[in-house]
Amino acid sequence: MILSKAPVRIAFGGGGTDVEPYSSDNGGFVVNATINKYFTIKLDFNLENIIKVYKDDVLLYKLEANLDISVKSDLIKAILYYLSIKEGIDISFHSDPPKRAGLGASASLGCALIGGISRLQGNEIDENKIAEMAFQVEDKVLKNAGGRQDQYAAVHGGFNCLEFQGNSKVKIEKLKIPVSFKSELENRLILYYTGQEHVSGDLVKDQIELYEKNKKKSKSYLDNLKEIAYNIRDTIISEDLESFGSLLQKDLEVKSKFNPRLMTEFMNNLNKGMIKRGAIGGRVCGAGGGGCMIWLIKNIDKKAIIEYLNRQPGSHIDYEFVNKGLQLNEI
Repeated sequence: MILSKAPVRIAFGGGGTDVEPYSSDNGGFVVNATINKYFTIKLDFNLENIIKVYKDDVLLYKLEANLDISVKSDLIKAILYYLSIKEGIDISFHSDPPKRAGLGASASLGCALIGGISRLQGNEIDENKIAEMAFQVEDKVLKNAGGRQDQYAAVHGGFNCLEFQGNSKVKIEKLKIPVSFKSELENRLILYYTGQEHVSGDLVKDQIELYEKNKKKSKSYLDNLKEIAYNIRDTIISEDLESFGSLLQKDLEVKSKFNPRLMTEFMNNLNKGMIKRGAIGGRVCGAGGGGCMIWLIKNIDKKAIIEYLNRQPGSHIDYEFVNKGLQLNEI
């Protein structure tokens, strides 16, 4: 039996620049970090020639192995179809992050499942190959528009600068973060789920359409977001949290101008409330229209800020940064 787990990520800047065709035309750059919210999957062969899929030990469905699968919008079925599974397998999974939270959960699920099946079948594990396969399932099979940052963050883990050089060419720069700085960032960076589910593919399609219709204007916005991401990397390296927080807000402002659907009315009001109560700046974690937001708060007692968030419809999320990405173990 194989136990496979992959974390989700918090994105700090550059989101959208990892999406084609901008990334091939101009190169993309994203800064993110993985947290201790996982998709965990247990896999084992069975003798029934049937694929059985469970969530938290509750049977969701059965599929005959080696048959065409109508994938529709089901990521697990799409992966089984893509991998042409011919053996009976029991698959059981558990998810920590909220649904459609903008934390790259579908990529984490995809990488955990593809990695787990690969290890179960005795194949060599190549993290980049697993990330690329997970991306291809979403892009080519499910037709869910998006970039590659989530998959590469899930397999590699830690604080990453990801440079997208077109198609599957991805350069990974690991940031080595001192424990003291990581602890301060965890304490001052607030993660909040708005309670509004987003559909990232729809919002990314908006971005692609905007880019194709007005390439010059869209390129200007995306170039600006990429420059902000480079500056965010520099503030992390220099441990300058005040500038880091200001850049989060700048990212939000630029991205909101680029795509007006990024922020709902509730998210706009919530951001104003957080700034009023001691946030230096914040941004949306994913494509927007709901999902999670983050804010870097001033070096103050955050009890009142948490109480304010707990009065809202969504939920504050406790988390820790983690250094490990995809983990595969025999049990």
